[in-house]
Amino acid sequence: METLNISDGDLTHRQEIIQLLRMAIEQQWSMSYVTAVKNRVTTHSLYLVSVNALEGTVSVSGKNLDTIKPGQTLMFRGQSGSLSVVFQTRKGDPATGVKIQNSDSIFEFDIPYKIACTQLRKTLRVNVDSFYEVPVILYMVNGALIDSVLMDISTSGAKFRVYKDLNKELNSMQMVDACKITLPDGEVIQTGVQLIQMINDEQSELSFLRCQFIHMKPEEENKLEKFIEDTLAKVDDLQPD
Repeated sequence: METLNISDGDLTHRQEIIQLLRMAIEQQWSMSYVTAVKNRVTTHSLYLVSVNALEGTVSVSGKNLDTIKPGQTLMFRGQSGSLSVVFQTRKGDPATGVKIQNSDSIFEFDIPYKIACTQLRKTLRVNVDSFYEVPVILYMVNGALIDSVLMDISTSGAKFRVYKDLNKELNSMQMVDACKITLPDGEVIQTGVQLIQMINDEQSELSFLRCQFIHMKPEEENKLEKFIEDTLAKVDDLQPD
């Protein structure tokens, strides 16, 4: 298999997408898919089994996939080392009855038209909530804006707190498109985001959103890295000698 040169951005060439999926199978990447059950977003592990380029399908096995209706679209996530991928795909016809690991059935999904790739350069995460109240504006694909507060952050993603229950308002993982983070020194970070987890607290009327950064520009990365370094230095200063 030829080496696929993957950098930050979207894979849209069909042959490269097929090659990445086959590489994920060969290297046994950690994969999962996301579902929303009532007011809680849940991730489920899965296995990529095979790719059929002629039929345009990828065969998948995993827990609870039999509850997904044919034609329903899911968001898949995968990671191998420092590479993280996210893509949407539609479930095809019902399983043929073939059984593999732990008696899971094999299901067919469409080969995705696009795979978003992110290189996770640094994964050190800092708890911002203990030091600052950092306001964040989340941009929805429909043009709506949601005010939130930054809880923790790394160069690969962040967790936000929203002071309302988004259970009905945010009914799709794909509705979140970008964010604007205003740092304590007045610097602003704007970048694309992919929602990967949402937890809603109906009693407290709060929602917690875990997002992965995508398509972040180098200048935004530099500002984010400096903010993380400054916050870590503040943590060190508060540590007893």
